Amino acid sequence: MEPGSRFSVPEPVQRRAMSEGARGEAWLAGLDTVLASLEQDWSLTIGEALEGGSAAYVAEATDTTGDVYVIKVATPDSGLARHETDMLLRAHGKGYARLLKHDASRNAMLLEKLGSSLDTLELPYPQQIDIMCATLIEAWMPVPLGGEYLTGADKANQLAADILAMWERGGQPCPSSVIETALRYCRERAALYRPEATVLAHGDPHPANTLVLPGTDPVRFKFVDPDGLAIDPAYDLGVLLRAWNDGLEGRNAHNIARARVRLLTQYTQVPAEPIWQWAYIERVSTGLLMLEIGNPESGREFLRVAEALLVM
Repeated sequence: MEPGSRFSVPEPVQRRAMSEGARGEAWLAGLDTVLASLEQDWSLTIGEALEGGSAAYVAEATDTTGDVYVIKVATPDSGLARHETDMLLRAHGKGYARLLKHDASRNAMLLEKLGSSLDTLELPYPQQIDIMCATLIEAWMPVPLGGEYLTGADKANQLAADILAMWERGGQPCPSSVIETALRYCRERAALYRPEATVLAHGDPHPANTLVLPGTDPVRFKFVDPDGLAIDPAYDLGVLLRAWNDGLEGRNAHNIARARVRLLTQYTQVPAEPIWQWAYIERVSTGLLMLEIGNPESGREFLRVAEALLVM
């Protein structure tokens, strides 16, 4: 916290802002003023920052009647405010946290307050998968005409470039067969992209982005932090599978992983092969990224599983 500042900015948010150069530094320097102006304009009292994110200042905010919400002010170059605001406005609270107010000039959003995240509930991962699948089915929307969203072809090409670059920067930390398979899947997903087969997808659904909707029985969940992609729904399902590494080792790893894909197909009616390919791509990309950002244990696990899934 800077001398005289009222609002303490978490270290990851500070690092993200500083990495954005002069605009990020100016955002950080003016954040106290922005938050104070939002308090006045929206009749709120903003509390201490919540931990967990890096691309925005996030905190609880209480209105004059005592109702509690969540306020979010994104860093200038994250793209978060524009894409997330658009997604949440279109969703109208269906499958996503309800957006109550927003201000594009200040990259600010006021959201309904949800409960605990799925990753804190200590549920078996298969049960978490079921919950996230049900929430995705509710959350997926048609892609609006004229919208500017990253497409499935764009995403596949972007991931291919990132995978190859990270593999080379990291000293080729996994067999070339793993990289070749991931790149082949990227080429297939890009070539098979069809706008008519897309949904407006979350883009990064995982347990920490899946929160309890308070007061529901049976308990329901909503997503937060959507990226907003115009992509086939198999992509979101592949993201769900990328971290389900338990039991994927030895000679049966491939067959077990294929069975998990079939379960998602039965649940969602989304074809199996695209789910398989996106899950493999995401598993390799995530493993390489973990190595690059200094989380070698997790990175090696993702890449070890990706190698085990290859059919020799």
